[in-house]
Formats: sequence, structure tokens, C-alpha cells
Amino acid sequence: MRDSSPKQTVPPRALAISIAALVIPVATVYWLPDWTSNGLGMLIWLTALIPAFLFSYYRGMQGVAIALSGGMAVITATQVSVVAFQIAEPDWTLLGVIVSVYLVVSVGIATLAEVLRRERHAAEDMARIDRLTGLPNRRHAEDSLEREFAAAERGRELTVVIFDLDHFKQVNDRQGHAAGDMTLKAFAKILRTNTRKENLSARFGGEEFVSVLRDTDADSAVLFAQRVLDQTRQWPLPWGFQTVSAGIAHYQRGMGSYELLLGEADRALYQAKNGGRDMVCTAARYEQPTTGTPRRVAASMSEPPDEAAPAKATSARIWIVDDDAAVRSLVKSMLIRDGHELWDTGDALEVIRRFADASPAERPDVILTDVIMPVMTGMRMVDQIAKVSPDIRIIYMSGYVQSAIEWEGSPGSVVAFLEKPIERGTLLAAVQRVIRTEPGRSTA
Repeated sequence: MRDSSPKQTVPPRALAISIAALVIPVATVYWLPDWTSNGLGMLIWLTALIPAFLFSYYRGMQGVAIALSGGMAVITATQVSVVAFQIAEPDWTLLGVIVSVYLVVSVGIATLAEVLRRERHAAEDMARIDRLTGLPNRRHAEDSLEREFAAAERGRELTVVIFDLDHFKQVNDRQGHAAGDMTLKAFAKILRTNTRKENLSARFGGEEFVSVLRDTDADSAVLFAQRVLDQTRQWPLPWGFQTVSAGIAHYQRGMGSYELLLGEADRALYQAKNGGRDMVCTAARYEQPTTGTPRRVAASMSEPPDEAAPAKATSARIWIVDDDAAVRSLVKSMLIRDGHELWDTGDALEVIRRFADASPAERPDVILTDVIMPVMTGMRMVDQIAKVSPDIRIIYMSGYVQSAIEWEGSPGSVVAFLEKPIERGTLLAAVQRVIRTEPGRSTA
């Protein structure tokens, strides 16, 4: 695992103070030689120890070594100059005692700073590690995804694999939670063994795991995932054997947010689950249609449009789906003034049930959904809804947009993307654009 806690960089202000602290006693020796030769004047040399204190705070023992070596060089150069220019010499014995005492104090501070730094880094590492399995946790995985997605946008290959243990709830219900924990640990060991050092595999939540594979194409990811599935199936457990399903998605230009990449992997995982489990499925690579009527997709919007909003907005039935209640409340407050009929929930499964039970007149004109949610992604939810209503219009929300989203492979007949935090003008413009755009060919 790569070191995620590098030493702190010494800020420019601290460097400036350190340089000044070394210059002051040297300048004083030349300008006020008689004053610096007595005991009181020699105290000015104590400023030469300031860099050691500052560097010990930011760089630990290494910083003290750098600062003290610089201070010693300055003192030596000053002594040579004093002799060469026949300037009144200070009491070097007393100065040596003072410097020695402060040297001990400085090293002590550096040692304490180093211990505190290591403890802080250990605590940070603990916050990024799943305690049960020892794998990186979701927070760590998302940090890695954000970093590797940025590299993918610059041309590097990136593939994501989502694993989900099959029928894991039955293990907990029939064998107990201790057996469930044993299963999770066993799978984590298999996943860790098969993950290259430059890649990352993490527990994403519950029985779901994610692997972030840099410089890896989809075919290589399939081999990796299949190897994990085979070893999991062969792993002996006291009550039998465990299987796992996997969904794979490869970065495609125009995705703009790693959440769309995760959403595609989740859709492929759902396909594996529906296909009988214990299998690997790869998300289909989206190709721009060359014949027929292309699906019309509203562009990604992260800033309010320059043009003025239309004088009269078209009202619509809008369902807001986000696991964050604060986001739902904020979006509702932005939309309610335009006379829309609003309903919101944080449960994607509830949306699917409600949509299936509702009559066509009761179904929403637009669904405004977060891309990533705990139970299922917004993209998989839309897949299920599209089976009932292929012409559903969708606005996806993402908090991790790195570039304009131009990818048209997401489910929905008319699609827009919004970046969180959302501006009211941007939201209203997206809603009107999605409502007024005529659906083209559906991908459902």
C-alpha cells in the first residue's frame, strides 16, 4: 500500500523566519562587535536555534538535522570572518554551552514531534482501513478512485471491478454473524492475495468489495476477477462453500466522474446476479449510434447558463432520490417555487416499487437521482424503471465531477448531469431542458 501520509512541507513563512533568524546574529557581529562580545549581547545567537524548532515541527528529526547543520555552518563562517577581519571575538565557551543546551532541547522537541506525527499517521491509517477485513475502506477507495480517474482522463487505462458475495444474508441468518465475519475475512484474504501492489482492493460496504485496477484493460480485469471467483468457490468453510459475483467497467472518455464508472460496474454486477451468480459480467462499451435517431442527451451542467431563464417554466412531476436528506431538502426548496409536484426518498428500492405500482398519470416526468447510493446506484435503479417506462427522463447528480460529462451510455431516454453543490439556476435550467427535449432511441 502506498504511503498516504507524507511529511509536511515547510511553509514559505517558516523558511523566511528561519533565514532571518540566521542572518540577525551574523549581521550583529559585524555591525555591533563590541556588544556581541559580552555575555548579554551573545544572547542574540539564540535566534540561530529558531530554525531547529520550526523544522522539527514540520519535518521531525530530519528537519532538526537540516536546521542545525545550517546553523553550524553559519556560526563557523562567522568565526572565520571574525578572525579574518579582526573583529572582537565573543565568548566562544559560553556560546558553546548555550548552543549545547538548546541543541538538547531542540532534539527533545523533534523527538516528541516525530512521535506525535507517527501517532497521527497511524490514526489516519486506521481511519482508512476496514477493521474486520484489514482492507482499505470505502473512504480510501474513493480517494484512490478520484486520483486514478484523473489519470485516466489524461490517457491512462483504468478498470473497476465490483464484487458482491452471493446469498450472504443467508450465511448471517443461518450460520450467525460470526460465520458471516469469517466469510468476509476469507474473501478479503483472497482479494488481497490477487491484487497487485500498484492497485487497490477495498471493502466498499457490507458484502461488497471494489478493486481499482490502473493500467489494466477490461480483458485483464476479467482474468483477475475470474481468478478471485475460482479461489473463492474453492475456499473451504465449515458450512460449505461461498460464491461471489463480479461486475467490470472500463473507463470511457466523456464519463467525467468516477461515479459513472462505478455505476457501470454496478450495472454489470446486477447482470451477473440476474444471470445466475458466481460469474463475471463486463459493462458493454457504449458506441455513438451511426444510424437511426440518436438518443438526445442534455449536456452536463456545472454552472448556471448565461442566458436568462424562460419567462414561464413548465411544471412537472419530479421525484428526488438521494440518500442524503439535506440534499433532498435543498433541491425541493429550489424547485417548489416553480409549481412542480415533488416527492422525495432516500430509498432506491422504494422508487422502483412505487413506480411499478403507479398509473401512467401518476408516474414522474423527471427523476432527479444521485449516481451512487448505499443500496444500489441511481443508474441501476433507472435500469429497473426503464423496464416499465423506457422513455423515462433522468437528471443524475454527482459530487465528484472532474470534467464535462459527455458520455451517453447512462440509462434514460433523456439525460442530464448536475454537479454538487447545485446552483438553483443550473438546476432549473436542467429540469426545463430535460422536460422539453424529445426522447430519441432508448437504451433500455
